[in-house]
Amino acid sequence: MKVALVTDWDEARRAALAAAAGAGVEIHAFARGELDALVARAGTFDAAVGGRLPRAFFEAAGRLRWLVIPYAGVPAQDRQVLRDFPRVTVVNSHFNARAAAEHAWALLLAAAKRLPAADRRLRAGDWTMRHEGPWSLQLRGATLLLVGYGHIGRALAGYGRAFGMKVLAVRRRGAGEAEAAGGAHTVGAWADLPRLLPEADAVILSLPGTERTRGLFGRAEFAAMKPGAVFVNVGRGETVDEDAFADALRTGRLGAAGVDTWWRYPESRAAAAATPPSRHDLSSFENLVMSPHRASHVDGREDDRLAALAALLRALAAGRPPAPVDREAGY
Repeated sequence: MKVALVTDWDEARRAALAAAAGAGVEIHAFARGELDALVARAGTFDAAVGGRLPRAFFEAAGRLRWLVIPYAGVPAQDRQVLRDFPRVTVVNSHFNARAAAEHAWALLLAAAKRLPAADRRLRAGDWTMRHEGPWSLQLRGATLLLVGYGHIGRALAGYGRAFGMKVLAVRRRGAGEAEAAGGAHTVGAWADLPRLLPEADAVILSLPGTERTRGLFGRAEFAAMKPGAVFVNVGRGETVDEDAFADALRTGRLGAAGVDTWWRYPESRAAAAATPPSRHDLSSFENLVMSPHRASHVDGREDDRLAALAALLRALAAGRPPAPVDREAGY
């Protein structure tokens, strides 16, 4: 199987991927600045690895069967282009699911225990949070609701069980039986969300950003939540209604929240030091833990990506492909 690898990895890492993929996979690497060369040779490849590839590549890649997006989700540019190339099957790599789940759990703990506010005050010598204000949420015995039950959600279910929580989940594909030790106790469909939200002491979103999920969590969902519940989002900011979230914090409907993915991002590196993540001023909320979309920024990330990508390419070459991306749903 001949594979076009579009990446800015250095030569050593490209060679390591080729070695790990095995003899059945022939890898030809192209840097981002070499897309003209990629298009010129497009007709020779069975698979391609990369995101945001030019339309001209797919037009010229007559034998292309697989597009591997080396992370979760499909960029909007690729979703648009691939509508015209149904012969190409799209698969994702979920190499960073554990890292994202760890970060979500860190946000949950920090928000539930009110740690950022306590830290800021104590640095100034202020001990009043020891005696005043809301108490922390004890996770043991509490109910966790996972909105999205893919690779991240399943990892979070294991963490919740380890903390002694009752774990509920909803997923796009519909309800399922209670899972073996380590999984959610109950797995429901989207239609079950209004029924499950009032039971949850903590809610974690790990949804991709698609047309179907945009604004999925809005005023009705926040209103259905248990007053004072903790809310965490490590999916995409656009899946949450921005105004509804700000109001839920402002009114106290949310006891606390932790967010890693947002509605506004810097347009350049130069703007990175002065770009609020929302059109609402969220900086005054002591019960909000803010993280600049860095869940996957962990040691060994590229090693994990390489290992997962090699395993995926071996599976494709052996005729054992993973579940493809649902084109209609976008993930």
